[in-house]
Amino acid sequence: MSDRGSRLPKGPVATAATLALALALAGCGGGGDKSSGKQAPPPPPSTQPESSANAAPGALDLKSSTGLRKPVTYNDKITVKISGIRYVKNKADGPGQIAGRVLTIFTLSFANGSAKPLDLNQVRVVAKYGPRKAEAKPTSYANINDFYGTVAPGKDKKASYAFEIPPAGYKSVALGVKFDAQHRAALFAGALHP
Repeated sequence: MSDRGSRLPKGPVATAATLALALALAGCGGGGDKSSGKQAPPPPPSTQPESSANAAPGALDLKSSTGLRKPVTYNDKITVKISGIRYVKNKADGPGQIAGRVLTIFTLSFANGSAKPLDLNQVRVVAKYGPRKAEAKPTSYANINDFYGTVAPGKDKKASYAFEIPPAGYKSVALGVKFDAQHRAALFAGALHP
């Protein structure tokens, strides 16, 4: 960002700082032998196709401001973007499901323009909403899957994440995506409209 032109307003900067802190505190640790410093290998990846892993039956598209749709590209040509935003009103057809709860589903995409494979086993996603930047509760829906595995150079990969965000909080939504210790969190902020 250049020093010419206008500065960011205080609100988005505060939102970005809050999301970065939440991602840092969430950590990316897994299981493993703590005393030896070795981590257990990740569980085997799901065998379902990417289209099934991102399918959300009954979900409707949401429109969003440009801040939520602007890709984040790093110096090593890795790009993170929100490729789709949908919502669904839960019908409570399974254990732990609450009827009438609104779920907001973000489909994220990683494009690997670097020369090395991109490890996606440590991806953390945090969503906040509303004027008080309440942290949205992550939840599951249908067969949507988190990121796992690697992305070969020149390839991309998508995964979807569902959060409980009430429509009253749609005027101010922020999403932070952290995937490793070498890259800063990708931050997206804006408004949603049904």
